[in-house]
Amino acid sequence: MAFAVVALVLSLLMPVAYAPDPCADVHIIGVRGSGQSGYGEQVGGVVDATVEAVTALGRSVAFESLPYPAISITDSFGLVLLNGDYERSVLTGVDALGASLEAITTSCPRSDIVLVGYSQGAQVIKRALEASQPDHRIASVVLLADPTRDPSQRGILRLGDPSVEREGSFGQIALPDHIRTVTIDVCAVGDAVCERGRNDLRAHVDGYDDAPEAVIPWLLADLAQRVTSSSAVR
Repeated sequence: MAFAVVALVLSLLMPVAYAPDPCADVHIIGVRGSGQSGYGEQVGGVVDATVEAVTALGRSVAFESLPYPAISITDSFGLVLLNGDYERSVLTGVDALGASLEAITTSCPRSDIVLVGYSQGAQVIKRALEASQPDHRIASVVLLADPTRDPSQRGILRLGDPSVEREGSFGQIALPDHIRTVTIDVCAVGDAVCERGRNDLRAHVDGYDDAPEAVIPWLLADLAQRVTSSSAVR
């Protein structure tokens, strides 16, 4: 009896382990471009700025770089476009992103998801979102130098070249209606990848230095409202 009393007292005095919420308010997935590692320079700039901005709102944020081949086009002088390796790289990314979206939605149904992709990464995002469901809580999609750009789609915020009316160099991929209104499409002036018929390949690499500064105000305005609403119902 005495032993049981002592055990009870000790259990009451022992600190209770704190289990923090593993789900961040905002979950960012960066999808790098062809031949890049990690986030890549262009995506990394937007991801860093987004993390800083969301944190400044007092919200929690998680971020990750999508693991997929992001095969280089230039290393093979474009051969990967002919032998199927590029398509396989994209499809691997599509599968990986689809799995990530499902995992986040299942484990953290109140987390808002931000997707940022550059070049091949933008193509991966659009292919994956073709099958996206509204319950995936996609808060914002940032497409940089999208090679599958569809200029005919309305409701998408276009930044970069104000005269852009050309499709991407790899044709067009349309976004679902529930994604278009949260999508920001950035195509640098003269970028030959997101504007078929242009010839400035340097713009494809160097034309996105100011992308974070251009994108964040638009992305943050939507996120601030969504995160506040999400917190209110928790």
